[in-house]
Amino acid sequence: MSASGNYIVESNVDNWPDAVSSTEEFATGAVAIDTNIITVATDIATASIIRFSSTGVLPSPLVTGTAYYAIRVDATHIRIATTAVLAAAGTAIDITDVGSGTHTLDVGEGSSTADRQAVINEMEHLIERITHDFFYAKAFVIYRNGSGSDRLFLSLTADVLSVSEVAVSGVALSTSWYTFDINSVYLDPEAAALDEGEMAELHLRLKYKRILFPSGMGNIKITGTYGWSACPTAIKQAVIILCRARNDSTLYDTYKDFDSERLGDAGYSRDSKKRFLTGIPAADELIRHYIRKKPMLSAV
Repeated sequence: MSASGNYIVESNVDNWPDAVSSTEEFATGAVAIDTNIITVATDIATASIIRFSSTGVLPSPLVTGTAYYAIRVDATHIRIATTAVLAAAGTAIDITDVGSGTHTLDVGEGSSTADRQAVINEMEHLIERITHDFFYAKAFVIYRNGSGSDRLFLSLTADVLSVSEVAVSGVALSTSWYTFDINSVYLDPEAAALDEGEMAELHLRLKYKRILFPSGMGNIKITGTYGWSACPTAIKQAVIILCRARNDSTLYDTYKDFDSERLGDAGYSRDSKKRFLTGIPAADELIRHYIRKKPMLSAV
C-alpha cells in the first residue's frame, strides 16, 4: 500500500526521506486478542520500532503513527510494547479487539506510508483552503427552497458535473423533466420526444413549465456530483512542489528570499502583490488562477 491523495500519489514525489526498513499489510484475522499476538510476514527483532496504520480502524488500543516496540515471539509472531524497556521485559499491550479493514505495519525509523500520506493530505488541503475549491468529483445531496420558477440555482462550492435525481416534496421527477448546467437545475421542455405515449407527460411539463420548483422550505432535493472531472495539471504540480519543499526546505525560493530584492524598476511588495499564498512562489504561480473569488455555500 502506498500513500495516495485526490491529486497525486506517493510516487509523484521524488525526494521522500528514507523509507522504513520494511512494510507489510495484515488482516484482522492475523490479530489474536486472547494472546495479544499478531501474525507477521517478517522476522522482527525485539525492541524494533514499529508503527501502525489502517484502511479502517486499528485494533484497540493502537493509535495510527504512534511508535511502539516489538516483542519477538518467533519468526512470524510478535506482541507489542509501549517502550523498548517493556519490550525487553516482555510486557505487552493488551489488545482488546481486532479492528477493521486492512492494517499496515511499518518497521524502523524511516518515513512510513502514514507519514507520507499525512504530508500529501496536508498539502492538498492547503490548496483547497486557498482556492476555495476541490479538484475531483464529489457526491452531493442538497435540499433547497423551491423558487417558484423553472430554474433552481444550487449555490454549491464547485461546478455541477451530474444530477442523478431531483425530488419535489419527496416525489422524484422523471429525468426527462429537467437538465442542468454548472450551477443550476432547470426545466427542459424540449427534451421529450413527440411519441404518442409521451404526450400526457409533455402536456404536464408545458403546463407547469413556470413552477417546476414550487415555493417551499427545503422542499427540493437534488442528488448528483460536483467538482472537477479531472484534476488540472497545474494543481497536481503545485502539490508535488509543496510536498518536495516539506521534505527539503532548501529546494525552492520562499518570499523571504525576495524581501530585499527589486524586480526591474519596481519593488517587490508583499502587501501589493497579494500572491503570498503557500509561501512558495513556484507553487503560488500555479494555483493563483484557480482561486474562486466569491466562495459560496456548500452542500449539506
